[in-house]
Amino acid sequence: MVKIYEFDALSNKDYKYIKEHLQTSGIIIYPTETSYAVGGNALDNTAVQKIYALKGRNFDKPLPVLVKDLKMVVNIAELNRREEDLISKFWPGPLTIIFKLKKKIFSENYLFTGGLDSIGARISPHPFPERLFEEIDFPLVSTSANSSGRESFSDFNELNKIFLSDPAVASGVNILAINAGELTGGSSTIIEIGEKNKGIEIIREGENNIKKRLMCSMKNKE
Repeated sequence: MVKIYEFDALSNKDYKYIKEHLQTSGIIIYPTETSYAVGGNALDNTAVQKIYALKGRNFDKPLPVLVKDLKMVVNIAELNRREEDLISKFWPGPLTIIFKLKKKIFSENYLFTGGLDSIGARISPHPFPERLFEEIDFPLVSTSANSSGRESFSDFNELNKIFLSDPAVASGVNILAINAGELTGGSSTIIEIGEKNKGIEIIREGENNIKKRLMCSMKNKE
């Protein structure tokens, strides 16, 4: 079952209800600075299992997350000086950085890692997750709201018509969907810092101008 909320009409009471929904392994569809995402408590394996099933995604493929702030990253991942420098320049924004998980956080404990020893995270500047993080204290899964391998959605009407109206989706789990109209579209750029804090590997180039800014950042550090 899908319950739709209009983003512009969300009240404080609604945000508290969304928080309770997430705390009980609930799933949400929500806007980011790029496209619509499927979300849940990344540290709740029951919620994460639902997201994998909803998308038809293989469990060996990790799920990226949104975080509230640097402190939330530090709780689960190791940061080096170069990563902190990039965070100060590019967050909030459509740049996902892959961090190494802390040694005490074993990848097998959390399904969203896909069995890897790393985590992809970013801070979104969209006002919905910004406001939601005033209520929640856990990383939020932020994988595109679509079937695995399909195009992402930036228009809620298209998302509702094609993805949310699919009987396999609509009847599978209870979903709270946030309608914020048409978003800018595209995807975040994904990067990883090379060994010994040298070089930036671009895993996926998003539909934004971050690559050029990253190259300038690298050059300035030489």
